[in-house]
Amino acid sequence: MNFEQAKEKAVKYLVLTLRTENEVRNKLKKLNVEEDIIEEVINYLKGINYINDSNYIEAYIRQCIKIPKYSKYEIKMKLLQKGIDKSFVEEKLEKYNLQEYERKIVEKLKESKLKDMDRIKQKAYLYRRGFSVIN
Repeated sequence: MNFEQAKEKAVKYLVLTLRTENEVRNKLKKLNVEEDIIEEVINYLKGINYINDSNYIEAYIRQCIKIPKYSKYEIKMKLLQKGIDKSFVEEKLEKYNLQEYERKIVEKLKESKLKDMDRIKQKAYLYRRGFSVIN
């Protein structure tokens, strides 16, 4: 597969949703694209801002905040699973004040799922989920 064909495949992969550099790289590897062509395609897509892990992280965090479900730790782990550098993820997460966000989720959980649990089990559940705001 040449550069133009690989570029076309990558752009089609990026049309529906934002993707990380690692996701695009893995997709091209599955299509048996040569490593040097993958690098060329990735650099091209970065150059025209089709791949931007920074934008991806921020969009992902904003999405998670709109639908409060995950702890800060869970958000971090999901981003790391996408192949994004740990220090980059941590840097972006520090920009957001997620203490209040986590507090709202904990209160919501205590009113529903954790309502019938004793205090010790509640704390254990919240710690396992990675919540730092446990009262």
